[in-house]
Amino acid sequence: MDDELFDEWLKFCAGRSEQEDWYFSGLLQGVTDPDTLGQVFASFPHADALQARALDVLAAGRWGDHLYLQPAVAGDAQARAAAARTWLDELARVAGAAGEPGLQATLREVPIEAAPAARVQAALRASGPADYLHDVICDVVREARTLDTPQMSALNEALYHIASDLYLGWYITQPLSPAAIDFAPYLAFWRLGGRGALVEGAFLVEATGPES
Repeated sequence: MDDELFDEWLKFCAGRSEQEDWYFSGLLQGVTDPDTLGQVFASFPHADALQARALDVLAAGRWGDHLYLQPAVAGDAQARAAAARTWLDELARVAGAAGEPGLQATLREVPIEAAPAARVQAALRASGPADYLHDVICDVVREARTLDTPQMSALNEALYHIASDLYLGWYITQPLSPAAIDFAPYLAFWRLGGRGALVEGAFLVEATGPES
């Protein structure tokens, strides 16, 4: 951890400093120490739960020589597909509660299909079903948040940059939006190397290793 950045974070959380959200984007990159994580979350409600969830994410991944945390285990195709189905079931529940019956039915019924990384990435970038689902998830989380402060926004930025993954960050801060989405199934999917995108007629799951 950058000691200067960490000291600035403590000042910022105490209201003795003003910074833009992006300033703290690298705060947690490479951090694994529970005590340091405890200090990062100390000024937030449910600090112990936030720390425990951050440790959950770190235990599911590895840094190695990467800038961002990577899944520690590349699960086989069957395990990833099962984890993807559990995640889709949770998203279907959320879509129904959000008044999206069509999306709910799609998420319940859509087949899971292994696909090359390039196809999954293209689907995630396109303005299509994956983008629409992402917008619904974002709206649900934002509406359920119980804390809206500059410090919360900066924390979200730092958590996103652990693995360059918004949903893992929201898994960690789930105690601050408890009525939104259970991101535990997403963590279970991610830890197996899961990366997916909703397209017309399928939920694509990135194939890895020999499967790709």
